[in-house]
Amino acid sequence: MKKTLPVLLVATAILFFANFARATTDEQSQRISVSSMLALGRAPTPSELSDSAAKSVSELIEHHRQQIQSDATTKRAVIIKACQDAFGHEPSEEEIRSWSTDVRTYSELMTQHVKWLAAHPSEYEQVMNRAYQLLIHRDVYSLEIEYWKNHDTLPYALLAACIESWARRNQPGLMVTSGTPTISMNSDYLTTVRLSPAVAAETRTAAKLAPAADVADPTVFGRNLIAPSAGEIITSGHICFTAIGGSNLLPSHPNH
Repeated sequence: MKKTLPVLLVATAILFFANFARATTDEQSQRISVSSMLALGRAPTPSELSDSAAKSVSELIEHHRQQIQSDATTKRAVIIKACQDAFGHEPSEEEIRSWSTDVRTYSELMTQHVKWLAAHPSEYEQVMNRAYQLLIHRDVYSLEIEYWKNHDTLPYALLAACIESWARRNQPGLMVTSGTPTISMNSDYLTTVRLSPAVAAETRTAAKLAPAADVADPTVFGRNLIAPSAGEIITSGHICFTAIGGSNLLPSHPNH
């Protein structure tokens, strides 16, 4: 018994530190993923994901900002992706030039675009219509336009994912969209990464997203989507995750 106890203590300590190291590694992978998605509008490459250097989300986002500033190809890709996810169409060369004057991350461009949509209701209706054509293969109803205008303005990607979730919950008799805007981490139209609550909170601060305490009706459990203009959305299963538009978000893309 005297010999067994020290062995058990050593084994317990080894297990504890192994689990701690694994959790730390997982959270660092989350930081790499969420910083790439919110700064560049894409998932990290395998080489980026394998970087073992411990960096905060803020440091990683700043690194990506420098990439955008120094590399014209990266900057163009970020601008195109933000336009696709915000408006549901490819940008024109004129739009790309106008959005190239400043160095903005994907998240910053998305915030800018959603503010513009909020100030241009007719354009926002066109974004709604694109999302309904993609998901339901029909035009948006007037009652649905009113429904969405009673909520915070959303980019095309999040609208599509909300409509997808509503359609799945209300099959087979789809009528008029209603209920609480909800998004699943398993949406066919998003690229998502699950986050721990700690990394989610760190990301909100680093990406200048609304802190949880400032989200509309913070008493409602489940407002855990870490994305620009997503404060009002409930996540299925109350899971913390980040999201950008998926590869088949636009109807013209080959994967759709």
